Amino acid sequence: MYRIGASLSGMERTLLNRLSEANAAATLNTLRMATGQKINSPADDPATFVALAQLQSQLSTATATASNVTAASSLVTQTQTALGEIRTQLDTIRTELLTDVDQGLSEAERAAAQTAIDAAVSQINTLVGTDIDGRRVLDGSADYHVSGRDSSQVAEVRVHSIRGSSMIISGSVTAAATQAQLVYTGSGGKTTAAAVFTVTGELGSAEISVGNLEDLSAVATKINNQSYATGVTASVDGNELTLSSVECGSDVEIAVEVTDGTFAVTGGNGDGTADGTDAEVQINGQAVQSSNVDGNRVTVNSNGVHYEIEFVEGFSGAFDTMTVTGDALTFALSTSLDHRASLSIPALHAALLGGTSGSLDQIVSGGTVSGLNQNTAQAIRIVDEALAKLTRVEGSVDGFYNASISSASSILADLEEDLQAAIVTTDGYDEAEEYVLLVKNQALASNAIAGLAVLNQQRYSIVAMLPAIAGL
Repeated sequence: MYRIGASLSGMERTLLNRLSEANAAATLNTLRMATGQKINSPADDPATFVALAQLQSQLSTATATASNVTAASSLVTQTQTALGEIRTQLDTIRTELLTDVDQGLSEAERAAAQTAIDAAVSQINTLVGTDIDGRRVLDGSADYHVSGRDSSQVAEVRVHSIRGSSMIISGSVTAAATQAQLVYTGSGGKTTAAAVFTVTGELGSAEISVGNLEDLSAVATKINNQSYATGVTASVDGNELTLSSVECGSDVEIAVEVTDGTFAVTGGNGDGTADGTDAEVQINGQAVQSSNVDGNRVTVNSNGVHYEIEFVEGFSGAFDTMTVTGDALTFALSTSLDHRASLSIPALHAALLGGTSGSLDQIVSGGTVSGLNQNTAQAIRIVDEALAKLTRVEGSVDGFYNASISSASSILADLEEDLQAAIVTTDGYDEAEEYVLLVKNQALASNAIAGLAVLNQQRYSIVAMLPAIAGL
């Protein structure tokens, strides 16, 4: 039975409660659909909220690390491109030099070739000084800093990684590396017979023809003109013509094989061949194993420390203590804050590109090996040594990209996918289900409103009926 009055009836209160509940549920459904999450506050489910917070924190860290990997990938990829452009310039220089290996160019043609060489060397220095992603990478800025190096003892120090903020390198060369050598003895500074022989070195072979009573200096020139192809040079001291390998080390071998006439050589292995020897070195009180020595180059790689030292040819004795500091290029490629990946890239200025035969800046106009002609063979050797150094740097950069960046990118992509899946599973959000519930709750709210409207209409009708009953 309903009572007519100004207060709400029990049915109206019930409908208003249902309307409030339906609106609240619909609002929650809308919030979940907007955020894509079922758990949006601790009140929804305290335990699940904590678990989700941990997963989302891990996902945030993985996403930030992935951004670091992307930035590192951009820097290293552009560095690879720059190194490729330097290689292109070196190939251009070598091509120009090869046009005069037989010393047949005219002076005008040599001048044109020298101009092209100068332009290529200048372009290399420009590339080295160019910023990559806002920083210098190829001018030594991305390398460790080595102090205390005496250039008369140590030709180069190449540091790949160190432990801590600094590292000390001290020691001595107890036996210098040697070249492979063979000696031809003439008479009166001339050959004693005509001959045709093949000179073979680590780079290849070349056939040399000499005449009877030919000046040994002329023979040396013939051998030196082919040194870019053989890796063997010649020098004259009195009646002795000495053939020497350009490089040192036990892996270096030279040979002289006579195919016609007489050209007897002595020394070496006694059979027309000779081998070099590796240096014997002590580093920080420990003898370096022979497997880690290649000629004058020593490699140390243990317990997170990796570096190479190339000693000056012929040097022996204690070398000055060197200190290594700096971080090189350091990247955060792991979600662990304690782990950093480092990449060191040495300076590649023309003055630092080359090797035993000289440096690239010596082949530009005015340099000691410029002008082609009789300097051509040595200039080609310099370019080949520069290419060899560039190849080592490219290998280091490519290896870092493949081992560190590519693997980190793949691992992080999988980690992000797994964390996102875990968040979805833990949260339990289902968009289709949430939509159905939203429609249901909106319908319940509409029904409650309709019920209130009916009750209100009934009240109005009863109030309108009272005057008629009273006869008014």
